[in-house]
Amino acid sequence: MDLPPACEPPALVVVAGQSNALGYTLGRSDLPPHLQTPVPDAWIWNPLRKGFEPLAPGSNTGAPNNPQAWGPEAQFAWRWRAAHPCAPLYVVKHARGDTGLAADPAARDWSISSRGELFDAASTEVSAAKAALAVRGAPVRVSAVLWMQGEKDATDRAKGDAYETNLRAFIARVRARWGDAQTVFEIGRIDDLGDGYPGASAVRRAQARVAETSEHVTLTDTDAFPRQPSDGLHLTAKAQVALGDGFFEAGRKVAP
Repeated sequence: MDLPPACEPPALVVVAGQSNALGYTLGRSDLPPHLQTPVPDAWIWNPLRKGFEPLAPGSNTGAPNNPQAWGPEAQFAWRWRAAHPCAPLYVVKHARGDTGLAADPAARDWSISSRGELFDAASTEVSAAKAALAVRGAPVRVSAVLWMQGEKDATDRAKGDAYETNLRAFIARVRARWGDAQTVFEIGRIDDLGDGYPGASAVRRAQARVAETSEHVTLTDTDAFPRQPSDGLHLTAKAQVALGDGFFEAGRKVAP
């Protein structure tokens, strides 16, 4: 009798960035039918309860003050579990709107040089999540980081020009502190934002160059994804599903 294929180990994925990673204005009513129930054997870290709970898009996929938001993690988890039916998926999400990668003394940012801000806060949650998985006897390496960010830096030409240097440093620190050299870093490329975003072109070029010249770094182009008509900036529900699909497809092509 043929034996069933061996199950793969669980995966731990981090979702980070700004409002287009969070899922600006989106809630349960925006979910497509296949995402209106919890994704089977997909788990998301609850930073308030300090534990994993079933990933339920539109209920616990946002920030602590906005838990109903949902972003690319919903479709990514659904696709990942369909492709890995006997391996659980664990997600840590830390996304905050209007946050840049460049150091900003006047606002929260993701800069690795900014002590006690977003990178450190996310690192604390990732470490706690890994410790919780270790207690369960599950593998604790971060296999992928889904990064949708850059619009904030695009509002300033100097920050746009610095984006490539900042992103390379950020990826290196993420791998050192969250994962390892094999952690796949998946970039969602920002749109060509036009007037009011003098650094947008530089950010877009930087994202493409980093993906083209780095090991285990991918780029998902969002130019064709629909934006919310109220501002032309934030991804619609359909676009968030497309972004999740893009991250899944790109990641599995380069996964070690």
